[in-house]
Amino acid sequence: MTITDPEILHKIIETQGCVIQGRSLKALFHKNAPFYLDKSGADIITVYMNEHETVNIEYILEHHRHFAHLVKKYIYTKKKLAWDTFVKRCASHFNGSSRYRILSTMEELFAGLLSHREAQEFTEELQMQEAVMMPIYAFDPKVRIGYVCFLYKTKGGIDLERLESVRVLFQTLLQPLYDTNQSTVYYKCARVNENMGLLTEQEKRIVRKVLGGHTYPDIAETLGISINTLKTHMKHIFNKYNVTSKIELNNKLSAIP
Repeated sequence: MTITDPEILHKIIETQGCVIQGRSLKALFHKNAPFYLDKSGADIITVYMNEHETVNIEYILEHHRHFAHLVKKYIYTKKKLAWDTFVKRCASHFNGSSRYRILSTMEELFAGLLSHREAQEFTEELQMQEAVMMPIYAFDPKVRIGYVCFLYKTKGGIDLERLESVRVLFQTLLQPLYDTNQSTVYYKCARVNENMGLLTEQEKRIVRKVLGGHTYPDIAETLGISINTLKTHMKHIFNKYNVTSKIELNNKLSAIP
């Protein structure tokens, strides 16, 4: 899906710039929670990603800490939820070409970890009426690296087009920070390697400014080149390091000894 909402596109660019400068994506998610909730129309958003082979349920976006309190009450008192178990159960919701699943109770999300009675109590205390679960994919569209769940306390508020835009937002931000070998998300970018041996001097100047958070128009004006020339340089830079985004480029350069 191509995002057409200019506010979501701006938020992606803004957040990527903050991450490149060393800000924590996790902290940025929480700071921008009102924006994500408004754009989705959901009352609560939860993002589930692999953290060392277990499900980390810290990525909870809500106006109040109601869901977080209930997670502590019902989930954290038990053993950790294994990622493989969670993924297999979630994958069963998305057979065929299905891109979403509508849920009616917390049992459908935490089956195997909560008893039927506990799941019902969780659902009732949360006052959840329905929820929509969507997968988050790696750059390989066959590989799911996480799930996002949009929860509603009233019925009739689901707008799948809006939810898909927010899902793509999360996916765009998480993909380049996800390490498939370590099965974890790096929520911060490391310091950029200053050598950049594959690049020309002009390309190095461009990279330092791009990863410093400067906009393309600012960089083009500073270096005395056109926007199209700058984009051509960026295309060459991406090709040299086999990446497709600024965050990927930052990560690749950070990994070079």
